[in-house]
Formats: sequence, structure tokens, C-alpha cells
Amino acid sequence: MEYQVLVHWPWLANPNTPHVFILDPQIRPRPGGRFEDIPHLNFDSSNPVDSALCLFDPDDGEWNSTMLIADTTVPWASEWLHHYELWHFDGVWRGPNAPGPISVGEMRQADELTDA
Repeated sequence: MEYQVLVHWPWLANPNTPHVFILDPQIRPRPGGRFEDIPHLNFDSSNPVDSALCLFDPDDGEWNSTMLIADTTVPWASEWLHHYELWHFDGVWRGPNAPGPISVGEMRQADELTDA
């Protein structure tokens, strides 16, 4: 599969972390699923198609502005897409995970159980 991606790095912004968007083909949920169930997205609830990939945990110091995007962000995006394609096949996310839920949908389910 071939993907067109956009790496946007607002280096003067705070926080100044790069964001990766999949332009073509657009990411999509599994059949019968929802966008919020796609693992490791910086979920944009107003326009889910425009959600950026979640490639690292900025609070853990996994990326900083001294790192080259070509050596970090681009390979991480490629790895994310690899795991995304496998997830589409069988629903199992095999990529690395930050602590906690792997998707907004999973987080909402956990919140609903806590509130019940």
C-alpha cells in the first residue's frame, strides 16, 4: 500500500511537536467501527478524518526539537501505518503503546464503566 503523508512541524509554536496526517488514502475505521476506535490518533472530534497520528508521548520526552524529523517522525509514521494495516486485518494493535487506552473509543468505554 502506498500512502501520501503530511508532516507539519509548527516549530515556533508551543508545544513545538511535529504532527503527521495521512492525506491519501484517508485513514478509516475497521468495517462497522468508528473513527474513535482507530488506535493511536490525536483524535479530532470535529473532523475525525483530520486526526493526526499519535507517534510518541511528548510528556515522556520521546521527542524533542533537537531530533531530526527524517530520523524519528518519518520512520515512526511508517511503523504506525504498518501496524494500522495489520489492525485492519484482525483488530489487534501490535505497535508500541503508551500507558492507558489505545484509542479514544476505548477511553470512553473505560469512563462509562467508571461512571456506572
